[in-house]
Amino acid sequence: MACARVLLPGLLVLAAGSLAAPVEFDSRMLRQGTSSDLQRFEGASVIPEGEVNLDVTLNQRWVGRYQVTLRTPSGATQPAPCYGRELLEALGVDLLRLAPAKRALLEQEGDCLALSALGLEASEALAYGELRLTLSIARQHLSRRPVDHVDTRQWDSGVGAGFVNYDLNLHQQQMAHRQGTAYRGFLGLRGGLNTGDWYWRHDGILQGADDTPTRYQRGMTSVRRDLPALSAQMTLGDAASSSDVFAASAFRGLQLGSDERMLPQSRRGYAPTVRGVANSTALVSIRQRGVLLHETSVPPGPFEIDDLYPSGLSDDLEVTLKEADGSVTVFSVPFQAAPLALRPGARRFDFAGGHWLDGYGRSGPAFGQGSWQQGLDDRLSVHGGLWVAEDYLGGALGVALNTAVGAVGLTAYHADAAPSPESDRRGQAVRLNWRQQMTDTATRLEASISRSQSTGYLGFDEFAQARRGRHSDPNHWRASFSLDQPLGPGAGRLSFAVNGARSWSGQGGSDYRIGYNNHFAAMAYGLSIGRQRSEHGQPLRTIALTLSMPLGERRRDLLSSAVSSDSRRHASTSLRWSSRAGEQAQWGYGLAAQYQAAAADPVGLDGNLRYRGSAGDLAIALGSRGDQRHLALGARGAVVAHAGGVTAAPTLGESFAIIHAPGATAARVRQQPQLRVDRRGYAVVPSLAPYSVNTVEIDPKGMPRTTELLVAGHNVVPRAGAAPLLRFATRAGDFHVLLAERTGGEALPFGAQVFDETGNEVGMVGQGGQVQIRSQARRGRLRISWGGAEHQACWLDFEVGRAASAVAVCGPRSNQKIY
Repeated sequence: MACARVLLPGLLVLAAGSLAAPVEFDSRMLRQGTSSDLQRFEGASVIPEGEVNLDVTLNQRWVGRYQVTLRTPSGATQPAPCYGRELLEALGVDLLRLAPAKRALLEQEGDCLALSALGLEASEALAYGELRLTLSIARQHLSRRPVDHVDTRQWDSGVGAGFVNYDLNLHQQQMAHRQGTAYRGFLGLRGGLNTGDWYWRHDGILQGADDTPTRYQRGMTSVRRDLPALSAQMTLGDAASSSDVFAASAFRGLQLGSDERMLPQSRRGYAPTVRGVANSTALVSIRQRGVLLHETSVPPGPFEIDDLYPSGLSDDLEVTLKEADGSVTVFSVPFQAAPLALRPGARRFDFAGGHWLDGYGRSGPAFGQGSWQQGLDDRLSVHGGLWVAEDYLGGALGVALNTAVGAVGLTAYHADAAPSPESDRRGQAVRLNWRQQMTDTATRLEASISRSQSTGYLGFDEFAQARRGRHSDPNHWRASFSLDQPLGPGAGRLSFAVNGARSWSGQGGSDYRIGYNNHFAAMAYGLSIGRQRSEHGQPLRTIALTLSMPLGERRRDLLSSAVSSDSRRHASTSLRWSSRAGEQAQWGYGLAAQYQAAAADPVGLDGNLRYRGSAGDLAIALGSRGDQRHLALGARGAVVAHAGGVTAAPTLGESFAIIHAPGATAARVRQQPQLRVDRRGYAVVPSLAPYSVNTVEIDPKGMPRTTELLVAGHNVVPRAGAAPLLRFATRAGDFHVLLAERTGGEALPFGAQVFDETGNEVGMVGQGGQVQIRSQARRGRLRISWGGAEHQACWLDFEVGRAASAVAVCGPRSNQKIY
């Protein structure tokens, strides 16, 4: 549900103040007969009785937008909020702490009490003009629930909308010695349609090259909705089972699983970031289980890819880095689940049933699977699960311990499988996860190991592959270990990571990386030593030194250098300059030079240009090495279709917001200044945190002077996948100051309201008979009112654009014109 903060234009703000201290205007300070009835601006008369939606802030924290009854208590002069049982429960008031007589009154349907009548240590302040109620209630009167609790009634399902995320990368390489030109294209797509509480999703990849036909690789198609009572999501279609207890499997069917994001942040218990260093403009391909997940071109120097869509699977990511000279290196990134420790009383569950899917979406055996995790106390959590299919039965049982030497998760597995009539297999496996954060030294350690006790153990994925006649070589063990260690002030940071695996046939190996990073004054430097694999799987030892230094007062320019070498005696040196430009640094560009010893063409040059805007990101990279040339073009963004039309946007997250601010063209979104409102008054905020309070504000700087922004911002709590519509009220028209007087030469009362012929308030009377209005019309009729009686109003006709000093009479049938 979204809420708005309102800005009221004009000489006076039409708002009631605190209930304890209403606003008052002393008309004796104005000349006799020159002022209107200023009591209408006082809190006692501006607040009407009835139902009104108010933004409620409790103990300095926004808790939602609620319908509040305003009534005038006995002996009072102005309406005040009246609190019924439903509203008090939503605010978290412990009703058992109220006097029995008070509770009895609240039990009667439609009854409510003023805050002062509830007997609480509390205070309230109503700003009616801003539709805001500020409350302070002592903690002892509130129920025991998290401070950051958000009422599920505040969750916003959004509006009906459709969208397509796209990630386009085109790569062209002109081969050496006139061997021709190679082309490669990648288009990642993720589309969706929101209908009420149901969110439909589909993703896929379109890829092709000059030597292979273009083909579309279908991803997952599903529809899901929330089940708030269970803090869970229900998914129909393609999904991945939870990787907490069992190894995850892709399937098509029904899934019901916990979503911790529905809990307050203080009660919440993963795709990893891929990092590396490119010697030239390189092509990075990321795969999981052999399936391409992401492909992009990166400029020379360190790179970081942190926007992979979570696949739900726990297999390591295989990263292939193809340099401009054709050399290829391969390394892996661990993708492991954290130890399964939960808070006391917390629980997670995942139930799934359907047909198993391989990496290309082909169907396999039917199955049913369920897992449960339960926190028992501060130290102990337990978990278990069952996996059932024809000719397969698997079980898991484990514990998670929080100990003085770290958090340990231990899970034991057993499986009986008959992948074929001739094969009957049985075996056990164990998985150990460990994590330790040493407070005194800030050391962070993580380790995991999975080990099969015999060749007879088959996970469900291995069983399903065997049923299809594809006999895999299962891992005997798989392990990873990482260390991150700050060395103290000025001494830098040391990191170490190693991971490896070996199958029962002896295939496999390990990779490692040792890194040290520090800075001297403004210059940052780093040293890394490691082992990865070549494209043919051979071990490849590497060493690299990187340096970087910002330039200029604004530090928008960066000069960096890298020197690297490997065991193939391939040494390279690179120098790169990059810069940012534009008010919001939306432009980026850079140049790089590389030297690779022992290469046929040792010198390479690269240039790149990128732009980040409201409609997405664009990038181009050019490079040459000897008689080789390459060109890379990239475009990322989204297109959103909604009731107001079609709006281009940056790449969308799971939840996003549609802004509608009519006439506010070119206004910026304060939280993301690169976003601007388009000429139709729309913009898309590409990412919101689901089930959490998100604040979206518009900065009026840059918008037309003919438009006035009436709403400062919105708070919104979107459901996962929702697209809330945030309406920012505006008033359009040119601002005019008109001179007028009443019949007989009397001045128009200061503070009088000005209305157009349709009854919309368009301005106010200022000092000296200045009628200040905002109107799109160049001529028309205005009604000026300074009280409720018939004689306390007059009419005047106006026409803008002639003599600015002309004064006209405002009367019952005025035909005078104001110029």
